[in-house]
Amino acid sequence: YDNQALNMDEHDDRVQVSYSCIEGGWPGAGNISSIPSFVDSQGRDLRLASDSPCIDTGNNSVVISETDLDDFHRIWDGDEDGYAVVDMGAFEFKGSGSGDVTIETQSDWNLVGLPLEVADSYYLTIFPNAIENTLYSFDDSYVLGSYLTIGTGYWLRFEEAGTTTINGSPFNELTLNLNADWNLISGISEAVLVYSIDDPDGIIIENTLFGFSDGYFLTEELLSGKGYWLRTYEAGDITLTSEARVKTASQDFNLNDRANTLSINGSELYFGVEMSPRERLSYSLPPKPPSGAFDVRFENGWRTAKDYGVIEVMPISETLSIVYDIIIDAGEHMNWVLSSDNGIDSILEGSGEITVPSSERFILNRESVIPVTFALHQNFPNPFNPITTLRYDLPSDALVTLSIYDMLGKEITQLVNTTQQAGFKSVRWDATDSMGRPVSAGVYLYQIQAGEFVQTKKMVLLK
Repeated sequence: YDNQALNMDEHDDRVQVSYSCIEGGWPGAGNISSIPSFVDSQGRDLRLASDSPCIDTGNNSVVISETDLDDFHRIWDGDEDGYAVVDMGAFEFKGSGSGDVTIETQSDWNLVGLPLEVADSYYLTIFPNAIENTLYSFDDSYVLGSYLTIGTGYWLRFEEAGTTTINGSPFNELTLNLNADWNLISGISEAVLVYSIDDPDGIIIENTLFGFSDGYFLTEELLSGKGYWLRTYEAGDITLTSEARVKTASQDFNLNDRANTLSINGSELYFGVEMSPRERLSYSLPPKPPSGAFDVRFENGWRTAKDYGVIEVMPISETLSIVYDIIIDAGEHMNWVLSSDNGIDSILEGSGEITVPSSERFILNRESVIPVTFALHQNFPNPFNPITTLRYDLPSDALVTLSIYDMLGKEITQLVNTTQQAGFKSVRWDATDSMGRPVSAGVYLYQIQAGEFVQTKKMVLLK
């Protein structure tokens, strides 16, 4: 800058450094015409400081190698602003040149980690704006804690969105001892691609690195100061290193072109496709987040189902936006049907979007357009308080009565008494009698009569 030579040491004339804005001017792009801001030029630390104008000012078109002349991995996006360009300077910016890491946090739940070695790792020292008693690690279940450990990921809750700047000593290599199944981890002081992780025993299950924002999201990169879920086939060690080369090629796990897609508030699920047990592991989800966070999944933590699946939702709003894309037809005289506990059935055909009242449970099923036989299904939920849903199937038009009785055989109320067309039916009972008065807790019978078909089942009301 300014074409001035700099002696690194006034008593040592062996090394001189000059840096210039190109005397006489430069008509091209990328000229540095301000102070480069090295970390400590007098102390011979020629890394770019975090506020250096040289960060992200290079040109990727001239880069022909993933490493520089000293075989260091190039920083493609030093300030992590989404624009992947190389830096201009003696050494590339490592994201922690000043010993500071700034972490953005959203309101409510976040996944965080410890990005630097610090003297005091108490969670309110590191994150002073966090809500007290909301730091959770994971060891088969969530464990409340007070101190952060390097390499461990944590849930932490905030009242409002904001930023936190942490000061400490950076570390660029970390070996993690992982358990079989899901692990809540954090990375090193700079971003690491999952494909560059040293996994000598091949324990990592591909396509299972998840971060959290409005819900779980798949990612290929561990950012400094963030927590992540990672699933493994078995216990073992992996190593994260800042200078590591990419060791495995990325794969396309997107199923949009070979399976039906159901997106609930932006979280995608797939159905209509069959997978081997091992392949399906790459479409699994981490343990559910803490209460108050949004989540959606097929039962038992899956993102895929074939012909039938129970969808579990942790809603945080009164309605859910559901976008669907059906590329695998249900078959002749069959429909893909999405049913909620609210008694709302939606037939999924082609592509579309629906908005439905929030529910904690949906059933996705490949159903006959007309039922094959008469049937009365078990109510759900059961036991219940105070509302439950009763479902029944009519293979043909019929005069239907559906009544509720107490255990002495006394009729409490009649929910249905009309002629109905063939189809899949449902009705809700709110635990009141025919006069609208609440009934007491206990065991009740519900009976359907449709033509010559009669069937009775029990249900339990709790209070």
